[in-house]
Amino acid sequence: MKAHVTTRKRQGRQSESGSSMIEILAVVAIGAILTAIAVPQVISARRLMRSNALPREIVTQLRFARQQAMSQRQAFTFQYDNSLKKITIIDHQAAGASVLSATGYPNTPGSVTVLSIPVAGGGGLPTSEVSFGIPSGITATTLGDNTTPTALVFNKINITFQPNGTVVDANENPTNQTLFFYNNVVPNQTACAISVLGAAGRIKIWRYTASANQYVE
Repeated sequence: MKAHVTTRKRQGRQSESGSSMIEILAVVAIGAILTAIAVPQVISARRLMRSNALPREIVTQLRFARQQAMSQRQAFTFQYDNSLKKITIIDHQAAGASVLSATGYPNTPGSVTVLSIPVAGGGGLPTSEVSFGIPSGITATTLGDNTTPTALVFNKINITFQPNGTVVDANENPTNQTLFFYNNVVPNQTACAISVLGAAGRIKIWRYTASANQYVE
């Protein structure tokens, strides 16, 4: 009698063990499916988040250059180098629009590099994904403040803030500057622009909205 009961107990434990194994395999399979679905979405979300941080970083450095120009009462240049995907802030240690026509501008005599930082890489947005300009298919090239894309010159853009915070040309006429960027992996979702209104020195971020086919502030 005891032997019969023991046999039944063993069979019960084997049955319970078999059911548990099937359940575990089912859970693992479901987990694998959910992971396969979630991972691409997480990667996409991280890409968008890092891409959205790009214009904010550029605006931060533009405002820094302007603030330094006004506080130190001398011209400061914000330079974007598209070949290196790098921002450089230059202190000219001189006042006035004459800096713009000085020999070797923006590396004028006595100028000092205050800051030099990459806009991508370093564990964030890959440099290879950063593109300067407007994605193909987007026809909206004039922003709501009437600024238009500023062209690269020798693969760079220089924006020099005067001691009063304005941006002018060599003839001291206010000049607007606008930088357009996008992530070439998801271009329409990340298209953005940063405009600088020369007369006031105001700096704004614009993001492309596909539904309206325009950049909005």
